[in-house]
Amino acid sequence: MKNYRVLVPIVMVVLMGLSWYMMIDEAVEATNVYDGYVQEARRYAEEGITKYAIENYRLALAEESSPELYREVAEYYKEKGPKNTYIDWCEEFLEVYPTDINAYECLVEAYISDKDYDDCYDILETAEKRQITSEALEQMKLDIEYIYEIEFSSFDEIGVYGYGLCPVKTKDSWGYVDRFGTLWIGYKFNKVGVFSSEAVAPVVGRDGEAYFIDDNGVKEKVSKEKYLSFGLMSADRCVAVTEDGTYCYVDAALTKLFGNYDFATTINLGRAAVKIGEQWSLINENGEEVTSDKYVDVKCDEKSICYRSGRLFAAKEEGKYMMLDDSGKQVGKLVFEDAKVFLGDMPAAVKIGGKWCFVDANGERISDKTYEDARSFSNELAAVKINGKWGFIDLEENVVIEPQFVDASDFNNKGSCFIKQDTKWQLLKLYRLNR
Repeated sequence: MKNYRVLVPIVMVVLMGLSWYMMIDEAVEATNVYDGYVQEARRYAEEGITKYAIENYRLALAEESSPELYREVAEYYKEKGPKNTYIDWCEEFLEVYPTDINAYECLVEAYISDKDYDDCYDILETAEKRQITSEALEQMKLDIEYIYEIEFSSFDEIGVYGYGLCPVKTKDSWGYVDRFGTLWIGYKFNKVGVFSSEAVAPVVGRDGEAYFIDDNGVKEKVSKEKYLSFGLMSADRCVAVTEDGTYCYVDAALTKLFGNYDFATTINLGRAAVKIGEQWSLINENGEEVTSDKYVDVKCDEKSICYRSGRLFAAKEEGKYMMLDDSGKQVGKLVFEDAKVFLGDMPAAVKIGGKWCFVDANGERISDKTYEDARSFSNELAAVKINGKWGFIDLEENVVIEPQFVDASDFNNKGSCFIKQDTKWQLLKLYRLNR
């Protein structure tokens, strides 16, 4: 009996040893099989025999899958192609390893090579949501930050965006397109204005009637009085042009409030400019003058707004514009030959010494760089004219879209702007913002 007690532990030790030996032996054998497949795959890859290279890579992955081996195959497809198979492989890579940075880098790079920027940004957004990032991924984002496409549709004239819609003219009629350049409201107006934040826009129909439409093109507001046209509705007030050609202000019901001017701008943030004879005055939303100063000119933009971001440009002498605050007091010491209204909390374009440059809200230049012409910054980009062509710069004044267009408008907050090529306007869309 005692002999059995001694033998049992010995047998157990032997059996455990045999078990470990067999496990190690199997692991070694599996490793040898895996290494063999990888070696064969690489040999065929060097010879350019894709079929057998991929067969062996697949066998190796079946033995032991890893992000490193997936990436190796991706690099092979990247070099040898075909492109569609390269993309398919990278998509599979991400599906198998949805949290591995290598998978994101490979797929983004594959989409960039195919110029598939829509899918590229979808993957970048997914990575951002999962808080997955790397220097390589960040660099790829920078490389495609200003990649754009130009819509095929073209227009004779264009307006500016408001409430996601922009007036466009083809032949003798106006309509509206959305941020993708798709016709939203058909060509059925003789004259149109900008949509306000209240989603209404002033138009003049084919019969000469002036009224407001909603964002579906349906008649929304009609005046009991006869007016030739209306301006942008802002804070429940807008400019109206009477039958005798004078300007006044009306309320949301299109009832006259005050005014009998030769010209009047949109009331914005409680300020507007009006002209009587050859003199301009600054007024508040009730038509009261905010300063006794008179001006020979006041600058306004395509929305007929002169006051934005607490600043406006006015001249007491021809060609000598000053930056003013809401009380009419000069801001800064610089005087400008010409100027363009601020479009937000970003620099405005001004002309000094025959050249255009940019100033901040304190009236100070942001750099020594100059341009043949320029538009104020809008959504962190500004159109500038260099060597006779228009392109775009960022806030650091780096050229991000090369000068190549006959003319250019401002970017909206959805990454769209109109550019002019030859005699037609087309919509340019940044993939980053407008997909």
